[in-house]
Amino acid sequence: MKKWKSVKEVHNHALYTVGKKIGSVVKEESVEYYKNNPRNKGWIGNSIESDLFEIPNNSRQEADIPYLKLEIKVTPIYKTKNGWSARERLTLNIFDFFDEYKREFTNASFLEKAQLMELIFYEYKKDVPSPELEIKAASLFDFDELPSEDMLIIEQDWNIIVKKIQEGKAEELSDNLTKYLGATTKGGKSEKNMTNQPFSKVKAHRRAFTLKSTYMTQYVRRLMNDVKAEEKIIKNSEELKNRTFEDIVLDNFKPYINQSKNSLGELFNIKIPLKNDKASSVQMAKKMLNIKGNIQDTEEFKKAGISVKIVTVVKNKDRTTEHFKLTIPDNTILDPKELVKENWDESILNNYLSEAQFLLVVYEKDDDKVIFKGAKFWRLPYEDLEGCVKETWLETKRIFSQGVELTYNETKSSYRINNNLPNASQTKCLHVRPSAKRSSYYNDGRNAIKLPTKSRWFNRPNDMAQTILTDDYMTKQAWWFNHKYMYEQVKDLI
Repeated sequence: MKKWKSVKEVHNHALYTVGKKIGSVVKEESVEYYKNNPRNKGWIGNSIESDLFEIPNNSRQEADIPYLKLEIKVTPIYKTKNGWSARERLTLNIFDFFDEYKREFTNASFLEKAQLMELIFYEYKKDVPSPELEIKAASLFDFDELPSEDMLIIEQDWNIIVKKIQEGKAEELSDNLTKYLGATTKGGKSEKNMTNQPFSKVKAHRRAFTLKSTYMTQYVRRLMNDVKAEEKIIKNSEELKNRTFEDIVLDNFKPYINQSKNSLGELFNIKIPLKNDKASSVQMAKKMLNIKGNIQDTEEFKKAGISVKIVTVVKNKDRTTEHFKLTIPDNTILDPKELVKENWDESILNNYLSEAQFLLVVYEKDDDKVIFKGAKFWRLPYEDLEGCVKETWLETKRIFSQGVELTYNETKSSYRINNNLPNASQTKCLHVRPSAKRSSYYNDGRNAIKLPTKSRWFNRPNDMAQTILTDDYMTKQAWWFNHKYMYEQVKDLI
């Protein structure tokens, strides 16, 4: 095992790999091992650690190079239309429920293990063999050098996680409870990955501290000079020493609760159109937070991956005016070909909702009058994720695997196509509905998705089968929360 002289020597060695393919910086026998085991998910990290840095693969609690207190991490990034993005969370360490709650934040287990990290970023490309992937960047990550507001939010996150353990509710831990620091499940949901917890007899899934993918995305974009200066919600980090991030944000909305949109429009000098009025609600929320740009484009919201949604409730109707579309980054449009290959635990939908958080800005519509009712941070409850959401996902996968049923119906002026995908009247919380400018059942290049299994048509006119109503395509679809379900999530503000 090589004896490294300094952190700088390790970092320079990492920089040497930038621009090179992984296969060229690891040993030939490692490449041969990959060829014989191409599905080995840990091959890249294990090979770089053992071949490049001469660190034997291990699961010890101390840093990889203990005498330098330096951890080595290899992690994928990918290019999107919005810039570089982290493909996954950055795992820091697996922690012990029986040990963590006894610690103070200053000696939290993830800081002992990964206070200082050499991060090596490689570009992920679908269907490209791992040895052919290119290393794009190397960086030293030091928690001590993070902005003070980031560390204060990470400390708040750690406290939330520890409190769950102390309450005997470690089984309820979820990444969407926190902002930057996650407590992420390790391994599939099998008995071998369940463990005891100190204040309950209920077994909990073992967990690892992670930095969330949204936080790492912003880190990578700064590293790659791929980000512009961003507005901040928190103007003075000292505020975070006495109040949580959520409390600071929500306190800004409180002075305006129960005021009408018309009066708020006058106060903020915002014109409220008579029809198609969504933009003014967003503008008012920005004014309440005293920011100029989009709320979810602020630095803190980007790092935490918080989406902002305007929710309008119809008075005495127990529903919102609209269903709630899930805008999953890079995957808002459902891809049936990928869906049928997924398993639930590693699915796009599960990964998104287990981490996603929303700031809901709530209004109530009473005839022609619209009243601001407040704002709240919301995340999907774990029991709903593993209950009604999972049920809809499984049913959708089954339908696409067997072939979606499409029924042609004549109308007075044209025709309508119905399908058997889960709809809002059939489900408790989540359904599938179109997300396109117009309906399309052929490859028009804009509004249709390719099906993994040929569709099963009913009443389709024969002369349309080979032209506009084909077996291989249907209108683009997305996931939507039901309007009655979303009412239940905000009714405490009404």
